[in-house]
Order: sequence, then C-alpha cells, then structure tokens
Amino acid sequence: MTIRLDYHLHTCHSMDCEQSLDTLCAAAVRTGLTEICITDHTEFGHPYPGSDVPPVVEDWLADIEAAREAWPQLTIRAGLEIGDNPLCRERIKRWHAALPLDFKLLSLHLIDQEDPFVPEFFAHRDQATLYRRYVESRLESAMAWEPEEFDAFAHIGYCAKFAPYPLEERLLRRRHAPEAMDALLRRLAENGKALEINTSGRKTMPEFLPDREIVTRFRELGGEFVTLGSDAHTPEYVGRWIDEAAELAKSCGIRWALTFSQRRPCLLYTSP
Repeated sequence: MTIRLDYHLHTCHSMDCEQSLDTLCAAAVRTGLTEICITDHTEFGHPYPGSDVPPVVEDWLADIEAAREAWPQLTIRAGLEIGDNPLCRERIKRWHAALPLDFKLLSLHLIDQEDPFVPEFFAHRDQATLYRRYVESRLESAMAWEPEEFDAFAHIGYCAKFAPYPLEERLLRRRHAPEAMDALLRRLAENGKALEINTSGRKTMPEFLPDREIVTRFRELGGEFVTLGSDAHTPEYVGRWIDEAAELAKSCGIRWALTFSQRRPCLLYTSP
C-alpha cells in the first residue's frame, strides 16, 4: 500500500486554528492521505496575547482517540509542534517529556522575543541582519535540545513567510548566514534528526520552507531524513503540495521520509 502522509497539521486545539479534527480528517481522506500527524501548537512564554495557550491535554488526546475510531482508513498520530523559547526552555522540556506522544516537532517562532508573524515586526529592520539573526537563533535552539528530545526540525525559513519584501527576495537563503546555517544542518544530520519540508511556504513564496538549496546542503552535510508537512490550519491546505515536497527531497538526494509511532521512526521512500 502506498502511504501518503502529512506530518504537520493543526486543529482547534491550537490557539491559532478553528478547524475541528473531524473536519481535518475528512479533508485528509478527500486528498488521498493515509497517515497524518496532529501537531498542535505549544508556545510557552510567547509574549503576544492568547499565544501561550497549550492544548488541554486530556481533551486533546480524547479527540484524537475518537478520530481514530471514526476514521479507521486513516492512521492518526499524536504529535506536538514545540515552540521553543530560551526564556522558559526547561519548563517546555518538562511539560512535553510527560506526554505520550508519537512525534515531537521542534520549532521556533520568536526572534529575540518577537514574532515575524506580524507586519510590525519588520518596521525599521534590515532584512540581512534579521535573517542572519533568525538562523543564529535556530542554531542556538538546535544546540540546546538533546537529540532524544525531538524528532524533526520545523520550517527553517519561517522568518520569511510573512515578510513584506519583494517576492524574488523574500525567501531565506543559505547566503544570509552560511556558517550558522551549515552548523545548524550539520547538528541535525550528525544526530539523525529529520529536516521538515514545510509546504506552507508556497502560499506566499515560490518555494517550500526550507528552499531547495538548503535541503541540498543538508544532504551534502550527511542529512538522510525528512518529514513532510503542510502546516495546514484550514481544510483546503491539508496535504497540499506534499507529493511535490517528496519529489523535491528525492531530487536533492534524500531517499527517506519518516513517520513515527511512539517516537520510533519508520522509513519511507520519498517518492509519493
């Protein structure tokens, strides 16, 4: 059986999402997915109002279990998108360590305690300095988490997703911080961590997050594994561009996409 997957999905248990898990599952079946992983947000210490609101764990797990019964044609995994924050990192680690998760997706939405989600973030900022600082922050995050504490590294290039720069200049490129980027990718590769190819970049840019050059560099530095995720917060984006992301990984020399069960990885060929 061909496994078609999406390993970055949000439901109404995320503070920034309204779709129910049932709505998400219906969209996944329509799209022809056979395995999904719910990765609702946790953003401890996020300074913006309403962001530091994690799922109510008991309700969240019960919702996933009910969906597994209602949608037997889907394999549904329980994961979380871990929003790192150096100001409360130990609290974040303790909270997630206690949960029975299939998958841990390590992400970072804050650059020096500000989120580039909002337009005001970019006012009076130099793009080159901002992008370099973003990569440095991602490297610091990767170094601060032990390999056993996470499974995949989310959406490198998030800083560009909502940036107001011209389309041809918007993407985060390796050239913005080549030494820090290589150190980050090498850290992931040497510890067998998966690099996420996040298709949501295509909503506002011509490439995924990260772009082809960074995925290729990850492979050159010894990276072997990717996860594939749409980052969908609404049903029309569930599974969107996943096959193209798999083909991108394959064209960059990466043979394996990973799925997870109880934190144990399973190897899949990157061809859809």
